Amino acid sequence: MRKYEAMFIFLPQLEEDKLDKEIKAVEKIIKDKGEGEIQVENLGKRTFAYKVEKQNEGFYVNYTFDAPPSAILKIKEDLKHRGNILRYVLFLKEKEK
Repeated sequence: MRKYEAMFIFLPQLEEDKLDKEIKAVEKIIKDKGEGEIQVENLGKRTFAYKVEKQNEGFYVNYTFDAPPSAILKIKEDLKHRGNILRYVLFLKEKEK
């Protein structure tokens, strides 16, 4: 098992309840493919240094989770269909010991 971190930027025009649903939907995708606990940190709305898909700002949410390397491709495949995500990045935080 490896520890991963993922940073998501959601659309800025999402209302609070819709944003919460999106955060939980992404958490469920990660939980279904990964293992163990997921830590979710909503960092709030931030302004970009430059426009991203014609947007000046977005909601930043950070996820930390454990998953086997084979699960990452499955997670990315499921995330393709989420229309309220502007950008995301997944990276290896810590190799298995």
